[in-house]
Amino acid sequence: MHEFALYGLVSRDDHDRTLQQLAGYTRMQPQETTEIHLVFKPRKPLGLDHLPSAGGSQGVMQQDVQKLKTMLNAGLYYMQLIGEIVPQKSLVTENGDVAMSNGNDDGKPDTSAVRWSLDFKDTPEPGKQAVSTRLVSRIPMNDGNFVKFLDNFGYEYVSRYMVVGSRFYDHDTSLFVHKVLRLPQVPADEALRDTSFLTKTSELPEQDGSGGYLIQASIDVVDGNNPDLKDRATRQLLALKEALRQAVELTPGDRLALDTRVPLTS
Repeated sequence: MHEFALYGLVSRDDHDRTLQQLAGYTRMQPQETTEIHLVFKPRKPLGLDHLPSAGGSQGVMQQDVQKLKTMLNAGLYYMQLIGEIVPQKSLVTENGDVAMSNGNDDGKPDTSAVRWSLDFKDTPEPGKQAVSTRLVSRIPMNDGNFVKFLDNFGYEYVSRYMVVGSRFYDHDTSLFVHKVLRLPQVPADEALRDTSFLTKTSELPEQDGSGGYLIQASIDVVDGNNPDLKDRATRQLLALKEALRQAVELTPGDRLALDTRVPLTS
C-alpha cells in the first residue's frame, strides 16, 4: 500500500478555529484519537562490524566488501507498534468490555482498551514531488507476545510516545490534526501493559514546546505504482490544499524528516 500525503502546522491559538473549519469542510464532527507508539530499532546483522573497511592493499575486493556493508546497513528501518485507545463506550462483550490480547503473553485474552498494530513506513520517493509518496504497511496484532515476536524478528524496543488529536474524513482522504506527548520511559514488557498515564494526559509534556499541532492529509492507495490511481490521489490532495489554503498551508513533507531508516555508520 502507498500513502500520498501533505503536511502543515497549526498553532495553539489557531487549533480550535482550524477544527471548526475542517468540520465544516468535511461535514462531520472530529473523531478524537489517542495512540500509543512504541518504537523498535532493528539490530545489525551478526558479524557486520567485523567486515573490513574499504582501502588498504586489496583494492577491488575491499570496494566490494564496502558496498555489501553499505547495502546491509541501508536496508534497516525502524518499525512501530501502534496502540489505538478504543473508547470504553465502543467496547462490547458479555461484561460490557472487549477481550483483547495484552500483547505480552502467549495469546491469553485480557480486558484491554488498546488495539495494537505493527506499522512500517518507507522513506518518501526522492525528487521534487507535488505530494509525499511512500510505501506503508499496517498489520493488526491480535494476540501473542509482541515483544518476543519482534525480538525474534531482529528488532529491539527503543522508546515510546503518545499521539493525541482529531481525525476527519472526506471521501477517501483522511485529515489528522495531532500533537506528540512524551511518556515516561519503561521496559518493553511494561510499556505494553502500562496505561496509567491515560487518566492524566493533560500533565504529560509536549514534544513541541510551543503547543502547536501537525496536520496530515493523506490518501492510502492499494497500488501506488498504478499511474491512474497515483494521478487521482495527487489531484485530490492538491484540490484539498487549494480548498484549505486560507486555513492552513499544506506542503509535501521533508524527506529526511520522514526517513525511517537506521542512520549509516562507518
